[in-house]
Amino acid sequence: APFSGAGAANFTDTATGTYTDGGIDYKYITYTGTGTITIDTAGFVDCLAVGAGGGGGNLRAGAGGAGAFNELSSVFLSAATHTVTIGAGGTGVIGGTGSTYVNGGIGGVSSIGDLVIAIGGGGGASQQSGEVLQGQGGSGGSGGGGFGASAGSAGLALITGQGNNGGAGAGANKLAGGGGGASAVGTTGDGGAGQSYSLTGSVVTLAGGGGGGCNTTGTAGVGVNGGGNGTNNNSTAGAGTANTGGGGGGGGYASGLGGSGGNGGSGAITIRVVV
Repeated sequence: APFSGAGAANFTDTATGTYTDGGIDYKYITYTGTGTITIDTAGFVDCLAVGAGGGGGNLRAGAGGAGAFNELSSVFLSAATHTVTIGAGGTGVIGGTGSTYVNGGIGGVSSIGDLVIAIGGGGGASQQSGEVLQGQGGSGGSGGGGFGASAGSAGLALITGQGNNGGAGAGANKLAGGGGGASAVGTTGDGGAGQSYSLTGSVVTLAGGGGGGCNTTGTAGVGVNGGGNGTNNNSTAGAGTANTGGGGGGGGYASGLGGSGGNGGSGAITIRVVV
């Protein structure tokens, strides 16, 4: 076997932190922006890659879905300098006079070379968005929420086990769908829950969906685990929290072309080795 006898890899970059668990010593490095990791001893690492969240739509709109959550153990890294890419959050659709009635932007991909990849979340649907089914949330790591006024369809997760579908829109109070999260589907309104991991020595939960928007007579959806909240007026919806992969909230509606969708949260990568 090509990796026979290989043990833990070692990186020469400055560690973000160290800890001991079950008598095993670890060090880890967390990336919040694109960079490199230098491996001087080839071997195995544990890693988590989270894609960026999708942007929310405008005007009682669907929320962005969370980026894919890809946690892997015993990934072999050769002795080399490897590129680490952190995806940028998808852009929320601008409301007011700038509206183009399209879905929010899909989140960017986070990756370690071509070995570990986490795609971005799907964008939330706006009114008359240009999908195959009108008002359907975009697909991605987790799917975006559907448009509210016409019971719009949810966006779909494209990778099994790394995300979930968005929520569908509903006619009541024109409430739109929440974005899907890493561990749960979005509902009509709220974002789906994210996923927890502990490669840093403490439990961290990331990759939650954004909350859907609605009319002033309704209660907007809530984003969770990094997802932004929706609005029920013409204000801009909440953005996904940076480096969580959370989806952007859906913009609400009070008049005209309504409020803008929130931007998705950027992704993140953590790499852990035994020392």
